[in-house]
Amino acid sequence: MNVVFLGLRRLLSAHRGSTPAGKSPSKDKGTNFEVERKFRLKPEELDSVRQRLSDMGFTLARRIDMTDRFLPTKVEGEMLRVRDETIAGKTHTVLTIKEWVIISGGKERSETEGHLSSLSRSFLLFLGRLIRGKSLLQFSKLRLDHESTSHPHVIVALDNVEGLGDNSGHYAEIEVLVPQDGDVESARAQIAVLARALFNEDREPVMQSYMDMLKLVS
Repeated sequence: MNVVFLGLRRLLSAHRGSTPAGKSPSKDKGTNFEVERKFRLKPEELDSVRQRLSDMGFTLARRIDMTDRFLPTKVEGEMLRVRDETIAGKTHTVLTIKEWVIISGGKERSETEGHLSSLSRSFLLFLGRLIRGKSLLQFSKLRLDHESTSHPHVIVALDNVEGLGDNSGHYAEIEVLVPQDGDVESARAQIAVLARALFNEDREPVMQSYMDMLKLVS
């Protein structure tokens, strides 16, 4: 099912029919479980975190300037995001749909993504503002994605976030994208091991999403 149609359904209706697991159009990135943990960073520890990333075999894969805008949805807990990404001077837009699911004894996000044309982007943002009755929630961040050949399905992102009030600043996100039939428990364990090595301590993740932080200042 086309990601634009899925987005429109979440904008306009609370009905959520069933979709066979793993079904996604060829032009879309598809649906995965997003197993990720986010950690707050102090400015004074940035250099040490970068050094540990390097020691762990992670290198900078891309620098991304992001602006996220959130569309209203009819179901509490869902997220519908229009993200403009600029990489190496080129900008494209991605529509992301996230919803909480219970799997392997815990809550994770099911994530479906697809690229948007300029026309689809404009239409969804217009419709979102119309339904909300005011400007959409939005914020910006600079993201530095790090990858390692030793951990082929892992991305460690260092974010510098603006527009979240007291929650603005630096964060590290460790993410493993797990396919519909993948091993979520192993992904959680892998993140825990990587976080312990990255911070040289047992650190509690930040439970609030960036969208939840944004709501506190909007």
